[in-house]
Amino acid sequence: MVGNYSGCLCIRASRIWDFYDPRDETKLLHIDLVLIDKEGNSIHAQIYPPITEMFKPLIKEGSVYNISFIQVKKSNRMYKPVKNDIIINFTRWTTVEEVVEVPTAFPVITYSLTPIDKLPSHVEDREYFTDVIGTVTGISGVSPVRPRSQQADTLKRTVTIRDASNVSLDVVLWVERATSFPAEQLHKDGQNSPQIVIFVGTLVRSYAVTLAQQLAYNEPNTFVAEHRKVSDIKYLHPFTNKKTEWLVTVKVMKIDKSWWYNSCKKCLKTAKPHGNTFKCTNHTCNTIGAINPRYKLAITAGDETGDTEFILFGRIAQRLIKRTVDALIADNPPRFIPDEITRLLEKVFTFNVSFTENTISSGNVSFQVNAIVAEIDDGNPLPLTPIGSQSSSLVLSQSAGSSVQATPEKDITFTLTSPATRTKRARSPAAL
Repeated sequence: MVGNYSGCLCIRASRIWDFYDPRDETKLLHIDLVLIDKEGNSIHAQIYPPITEMFKPLIKEGSVYNISFIQVKKSNRMYKPVKNDIIINFTRWTTVEEVVEVPTAFPVITYSLTPIDKLPSHVEDREYFTDVIGTVTGISGVSPVRPRSQQADTLKRTVTIRDASNVSLDVVLWVERATSFPAEQLHKDGQNSPQIVIFVGTLVRSYAVTLAQQLAYNEPNTFVAEHRKVSDIKYLHPFTNKKTEWLVTVKVMKIDKSWWYNSCKKCLKTAKPHGNTFKCTNHTCNTIGAINPRYKLAITAGDETGDTEFILFGRIAQRLIKRTVDALIADNPPRFIPDEITRLLEKVFTFNVSFTENTISSGNVSFQVNAIVAEIDDGNPLPLTPIGSQSSSLVLSQSAGSSVQATPEKDITFTLTSPATRTKRARSPAAL
């Protein structure tokens, strides 16, 4: 059935993630979706610029829609999230109508589990992503590492799971997926019952062969960020707490007028004019060439015990502001703080934070925001939806009757299996 399809499909948007250019984190290449119909059949779908902006507000992960006027093509040769010979492409004429009354038995998620002891045969397999299940036995903290292929540090977290055969596996999470992983909640819930997780959309690397054959840990070894007051962390020694993370709940009190900078495309450090081009100020990089504008949002925020400076970079800031840095620069005069940023004043957020590198070199204490855990609205936490670039997902199974789903280096969205009732909406992006 390859070709243009004008009929109506009733599907659930089971997973949604953004895929960015690996060499340019500001360039969105496409939006990817895994769609499921009421019979449980699944298919991969993609939305390409410029119509990504048309559909982003219309489709939410976990909701059910009637879609029409799509293109059906042969599936991609590599990195397929589900087993299907065809793929759906949205067009500017595609219509999306949200379904209000969803049948109770309408499937929510789809996965094809691979036993841990079978993973060696999937090493470097690029045709399909791999799904695995296991009980969590250990969660490391988030730590900066520098892969040999990169010039800058990146964040990493390791989650150890064990299957029913007592075989253990380390699952490595990177960047936003590492910081957004609900380690604290898993640790808390794990005091009362085993925490079973399904990692969906992963790639098996060569080191997984060894890890898959290791014996399971006898005891959990979990390290999670602790909730602290500002005064508890502000006066700690940055040398001895360089890699420590904390959770803080703070109100935004002040926003610095400088909210973006020209970043080196290679290492993300500051780049300065160099003749007719730019040169990276990082002496271990010194790249000369084009640059990217990147968020560097400095805010003063605090609680009843005091306040301090927090820095939000790149996509972390974009999650809060909900617009790209390029769009804000284009829409506002120089040295002007846009309304989208000033609206953050007086709002309360829970952040995952750690000392900035600049704290030691400058002597001025500041904290980098590694993840936005929640926005607090009248005392009630509202989970924030992150933006990401990989198809990996996490499903937390807590009982036979309920589950919570998240989709990452997508930013994490939690969706209950029983969808909330919504107002019906029918729009065609072509009319925008």
